[in-house]
Amino acid sequence: MATIKNASAQVVSLPVSGGSPAIATTTRHRWMLPLLLVGQAMAAMDTSIVNVAAPALRQDLGISGALLQMVVAGYVLAYAVFLVSGARLGDDYGYRKLFVIGVSIFTASSLVCGLAPFTSLLVVGRVIQGLGAALMVPQVLSLIQRHFEGAERARAIGYYSMILGMGSALGQLLGGAIITVNILGSSWRPAFLINVPIGLALLCYAGSVLPDTRGKDKRKLDIVGVIALTLSMLLIVVPLIFGQEVDWQSWTWISMGFGVLGLIVFGLFEKMLARRGGNPLINLDAVFAPGVRIGLLVVSIGFIGYGGWLFVIALYLQSGLGFSPMISGFVFTAYALGFGLSNLHWSKLPARLLRWTPTAAFIAMATANLLFGVAALHWGWKMAAMLPLLFVAGSSHGLSFGTVVNQMTGYVPPAQAPALSGLVTTTVQLSIVIGIATLGTLYFAVLKAGSAASGISWVNFTVAAGATLAAVCSVQFAMRRRA
Repeated sequence: MATIKNASAQVVSLPVSGGSPAIATTTRHRWMLPLLLVGQAMAAMDTSIVNVAAPALRQDLGISGALLQMVVAGYVLAYAVFLVSGARLGDDYGYRKLFVIGVSIFTASSLVCGLAPFTSLLVVGRVIQGLGAALMVPQVLSLIQRHFEGAERARAIGYYSMILGMGSALGQLLGGAIITVNILGSSWRPAFLINVPIGLALLCYAGSVLPDTRGKDKRKLDIVGVIALTLSMLLIVVPLIFGQEVDWQSWTWISMGFGVLGLIVFGLFEKMLARRGGNPLINLDAVFAPGVRIGLLVVSIGFIGYGGWLFVIALYLQSGLGFSPMISGFVFTAYALGFGLSNLHWSKLPARLLRWTPTAAFIAMATANLLFGVAALHWGWKMAAMLPLLFVAGSSHGLSFGTVVNQMTGYVPPAQAPALSGLVTTTVQLSIVIGIATLGTLYFAVLKAGSAASGISWVNFTVAAGATLAAVCSVQFAMRRRA
């Protein structure tokens, strides 16, 4: 047992290892979850805050199109690639320790980005920011799964889901406000510098609030697995990010093909290592637990639509309709608000309803996107109609994500929490990138042949089709849970 002091000077005894959840005190309930979620919010917001700041960045630093893409994408690239490794390191060396290391790297690199006098330093800072986020974020879900149970865990995951979904949208809104206000003529720089005081506050309190928990045994790091997974993810993510910029040249498809092949080889190697008594990077028992694979598929479909739509709606509102970045961010707040509010209340539903909640949510999401597409195509932008539809779409997505993740955590024991955490967060980030690539390409293709209204309509029709597919998959998810 390890004895730690929390912020209220109460003494709390916690197991430093092992799979059983610790008994959470009232004080830890009060401060532990908010601290974790603030870290989660910082990482989520930085996936989109730079999208709105991109024109100002280009004007201030004279950045070329390719380098601007690297500033925007470098963060997501490092974030997505290293999430699984970050989850495993937390299990081996302690979730609190890795959270603190991740916050430290994220905060320092945010300062570098905000003060960067030239583009190359900004690009490096963004990549290191992504690395910090990848070390920090997996520890959030791991600590929730290990230290909360039953209804308390459901509520905690509800808040976690709210922050994960709202972060990108709020980042877009905050970025628009920062650029519009132009604090002391600093233009885009506060978009990064705002992380510094928040990160320092997290570092001040993390040591006294977060429990010093880790996996049962410290294991030798699977270096071959880390390298294989990192290279495979790079081969997939890089062409997804830059494919549209280069008109999907042949190298992008070849790279993605080798990336998928690399993931297959990685999986086979992890299985072989486990059979030989080694310590694989990912506990594949979590992947193959009943319901987890189809749950990850449902999560992926939802965030492919979310990522692509978040990217396209900014183009439609700013380039197609001439709205300012601040108004563009405000419009998408309706989606974020729906996502957040829905995750505050689903934990109160009885279990028999929770089982079917994702199916109902995806049906509502498909309907809202279909109506949005029809309205945009035939009547143009009507604020009074579009905002309620965005709210319904966001509420449905939030409800489906929160309930699916909650059910998946019930399928795996606490010892496999890092594996599930890494899988969920990697699935979310990779799906967002896939959505930007596929739905962004669709939007531009329709735009060339038609209008911005046609482009946004077809994107919404595609998202509606994906939500319908997710509803079908979630039926199987519910039936498997009943079994």
